[in-house]
Amino acid sequence: MSLLSKIKPKQQAYELDAYFAPGHYFFCRRVEIPADLEQGEEEGFALLELENLSPFPLEHMHYGFRLDENRRFAFVFAAYRRRFEGEVVAAWRHRDAALPEFLMALHPEAHDRDPLLFVGERSIAGFRYDERSSLPCDFVAERRNDIEDESSVDIESESRAFWSRASSRLGKGRPRIWRFDTESQWLGQTAWLRGRDLATSGRIETSFERDEIWKADIRDPETVAQARKDERQNGILWKGVIGIVALIGLLALGEAVLVAGDFYLSTQMKANEEREPVMLAIESRQVTNDQLESFKESNLDPFTLIESLRPYQRYPEIIYRRFEMEGPGTLSIDARADNQSRVTQFKQRLEGFGKITSVELSNQESRGTGTTFTVTLSFDYGVFTQAPEMARNE
Repeated sequence: MSLLSKIKPKQQAYELDAYFAPGHYFFCRRVEIPADLEQGEEEGFALLELENLSPFPLEHMHYGFRLDENRRFAFVFAAYRRRFEGEVVAAWRHRDAALPEFLMALHPEAHDRDPLLFVGERSIAGFRYDERSSLPCDFVAERRNDIEDESSVDIESESRAFWSRASSRLGKGRPRIWRFDTESQWLGQTAWLRGRDLATSGRIETSFERDEIWKADIRDPETVAQARKDERQNGILWKGVIGIVALIGLLALGEAVLVAGDFYLSTQMKANEEREPVMLAIESRQVTNDQLESFKESNLDPFTLIESLRPYQRYPEIIYRRFEMEGPGTLSIDARADNQSRVTQFKQRLEGFGKITSVELSNQESRGTGTTFTVTLSFDYGVFTQAPEMARNE
């Protein structure tokens, strides 16, 4: 991101340089925001709910969220870091944003009583809507087949095949089918994402303000914070450069060019120095990657495994706080319960799960706010092997 590169004349359209992540990478939920929260606290609550719902700690995820118009519901989404290649993530710091491919489906114009099938370059996602919010209440996504020649693909046939598998989740009705167009643009500080309605062949345009793009940006929080800082500085510098050039131009055009050039070079050097900590922070991510290597030893499909344990949780009786793989076929859960009896009942429920061979409790500690504990589960080898990729929302 170069100096002044993201600040353009308000009515000039230019390319939105964003990375669009496939929909099947994401774990998604719609969460309700309490009405008694003070204004400005909605975003913090949405991220707290995402942390509680996420099958892994947020430091192992790339995540974002979208609020509805009344700020009473949020659609939160998170993707496991290991799904992204290292060089892809490293390149994000040079882009405007990293966004989920299905962001258009979270726009109010996508809301309808009929389900929506959203076809991206690498995934196809289904959304169901209700009357409580303009945001989707259910979500299913699958990976599309590898495509060498997009023109040879029958998207309608591919969508019908997906609908036959997803309709039990998304309800009745004739689904709408939108095809995503990656040729997105900025117009001033508004991003325009475009698509096509396959039923009518009509063009679809949805707009997102810059602040909405920041919230949906799945890059690391420190990277997003640095990008926002750079953009604010660039905005101030742009105005300053315009004023300096105009003032000096009254005296001499040649002198104005010289002064503005020196100013630009010195500011560019300062900006590069400020970005150095961000580059070091990205390199430090290698430590996290080393920690995640332990997951490679497991034959378990993490998302499918976690989903299978949800019925035994009986939320909010038991709150899952952290998951860790401990070698092939073994999962450790750090959790919290209201009291000790809840822990005992939870253990008994898990022992009745036919795919678990053993359940062990440890680190039990009772406090005024409840009982924290660790449960270690051993599974029959191979019961949760990697299946065809599908992101699900209960």
